Amino acid sequence: MTPFGSSGLSARVRAVASDLASDGRGRILFTIAFGWFLGLGVRLSAPTLVPYIRADFGIGLSTAGLLLSTLWFTYALLQFPGGVLGDWIGERAVLVASSALAIVALAASALAWSTLALFAGFVLLGSATGVYATTRFTSLADVYPDRTATAMGVSSAAGNLGTVLLPAGAGVVAGAASWRLGFAAATPLFALAAVGLWVAVPARTSGQESVADDLSADALRRFVAEVTGRQTLVLTAAMLLMSIVYQGFTSFFPTYLVSIKGLSEGSAALLYSAFFASGILVQPLAGVLADSVGDRPTLLGFSFLSASAIALLLATDEVWLLVVLAVLASAQLGFWPIAQAGVVDSLPTEMQGTGFGLLRTGYLLLAATSPTIVGALGDRGRFDEAFVLLAGCALGSALIGLLFWDDG
Repeated sequence: MTPFGSSGLSARVRAVASDLASDGRGRILFTIAFGWFLGLGVRLSAPTLVPYIRADFGIGLSTAGLLLSTLWFTYALLQFPGGVLGDWIGERAVLVASSALAIVALAASALAWSTLALFAGFVLLGSATGVYATTRFTSLADVYPDRTATAMGVSSAAGNLGTVLLPAGAGVVAGAASWRLGFAAATPLFALAAVGLWVAVPARTSGQESVADDLSADALRRFVAEVTGRQTLVLTAAMLLMSIVYQGFTSFFPTYLVSIKGLSEGSAALLYSAFFASGILVQPLAGVLADSVGDRPTLLGFSFLSASAIALLLATDEVWLLVVLAVLASAQLGFWPIAQAGVVDSLPTEMQGTGFGLLRTGYLLLAATSPTIVGALGDRGRFDEAFVLLAGCALGSALIGLLFWDDG
């Protein structure tokens, strides 16, 4: 049997799993991944509950859109402070505090008595998940220096599992009882996550030195030099374009299927779930491929596949082909563990949280304009053109890696 046969692949998977679990690292990965399962799943549960919220508060689509934008923008803004805090007070404290803040945010949202109070709850929820996001990357990079992409792939896959299960669960609870209970139901899980993180994660994964402890001019110059390094900027530019793709695609894929392809809302929802469910397999696979054959070819392959799948959506109305393309479009989810691991690894340990947090805040804020652009084009009867634009951004991300990647 060749190494590429089933037994060879099975042996490699067992070897990777054994390495991930070695030296007590498995429980660290599990608890961080569980926290991300909750954080990402709850954040993407909010759109599921919007129809119930609109009916309860009597708000229009524009106010509902602003509510969700507040969640995304707050999430983006807190990436940098979360990274600074991780470098300053230690990763465990930030991860635990994030889970505790999520409990407060969900309680505040569930008990909101006015639209303004609900906005405050969403600000807290965006803050909690934003703080967690950067620190989970840097923690895993520290714990798995030789398998960073694989560990991030596992963690990201857990997040995608959350996006499949938690929004569906919140919708069922909201339909059977109340949207408020849909929010509140997740609070015990976040309490469990906080305890697990406190027990499993070391107080510091990055060592005792931190750029946040030194505010001298020399430290600032060194920080700027590191975050503007060639490889860091190449990967950040690629992530900006793929973030535009992700935010625009996930915001309007179901609407596109209903409006342009003529699918029912239920069928569109199933294809949307298929997209995220595929990511559960795609992201660990991407990490393993990157650690095996290299970051560059893996990133290029997933970016090109994403661009092709989104572009081909325009060419068919056949439901079975739309299902296939929805699955193939999930290749964009495989891009993220590799690119993010590459940026984290390109930064010195003492400034990983601060530097990566700053870069994430920058590209996420810029990419947050994507849903607005796609929606505006859709209102003007140019939904197909909007998806061509998204495919072009995915292709642009691949070209950046092809043309500017530093193999040295």
